[in-house]
Amino acid sequence: MDNLAGVSAFVQAAETLSFVDAGRVLGISASAVGKSIARLENRLGVRLFHRSTRSMTLTTEGRRFLLRCQRILEEMAAAERDISDTHSAPRGKLRVSLPLVGGLLNPVLAEFVRNYPDIELKPIFPTVGSR
Repeated sequence: MDNLAGVSAFVQAAETLSFVDAGRVLGISASAVGKSIARLENRLGVRLFHRSTRSMTLTTEGRRFLLRCQRILEEMAAAERDISDTHSAPRGKLRVSLPLVGGLLNPVLAEFVRNYPDIELKPIFPTVGSR
């Protein structure tokens, strides 16, 4: 996961062109952002940023790497949304007791089935005196 943290730090720093701002977004210090990016640069064997005391810009390699990293992070976010959506979507069986006037509820039940396709609706029609 250290690789992912380094990539996240790099993307934030590249988008803000500031270790301080990247650190604020990530909830870590500017120093931690800088160290994370330095480890990433060492591992890749290239400089990702041109740094001076007053400014920071991406190198050619940094721009190329940023595009790939943004796509990777977007894909990871989409995968997390996909998994959490399937986990949080209601599903199962729902038994509903419908009195003799149950036909009046048909539009409501039809909309419910459309909105919650993973719920199996089981209508129960009680007979007179079956309470």
